[in-house]
Amino acid sequence: MTCFSSLNIVKEELTKYLIEKKYRKTPERYAILEEIYNSNEHLDIDTLFAKMQDRNYRVSKATLYNTMEILIDCNLVRKHQFGDNITRFEKSFFHGKHDHIILTDTGEVLEFSDPRIQEIKETIEDIFNVKIDEHSLYFYAFRNTKTIEN
Repeated sequence: MTCFSSLNIVKEELTKYLIEKKYRKTPERYAILEEIYNSNEHLDIDTLFAKMQDRNYRVSKATLYNTMEILIDCNLVRKHQFGDNITRFEKSFFHGKHDHIILTDTGEVLEFSDPRIQEIKETIEDIFNVKIDEHSLYFYAFRNTKTIEN
């Protein structure tokens, strides 16, 4: 569960963004944001829709899609494609840079962070004379069930 003060911070960020863009501050947008920040999953729209329904919060899938675009644009949510043609979303405001391992046999998504990736990013920037704003790194794997013999 997300800490109450952390949730208030992301709600304030959303409010600032909505005011800046002259969008309406609807209760649905805040409820969707709260559901995402209370989850530790990579949520797809269908799962998020079901979670909202379970909480007796009636939102349409169109509202979910539109709100996700807003949350992505204001950097509160990240969007992922893990190779199965399903778009997934995760919170991003307090969630540091990390990469993913997708287990193709189970669909499980593992997160990891390795400082060497930052070094690789800096090397690429130097070689190509570019500034990398964002990156996505996905490893596709299967759970190794072999035992190591001594």
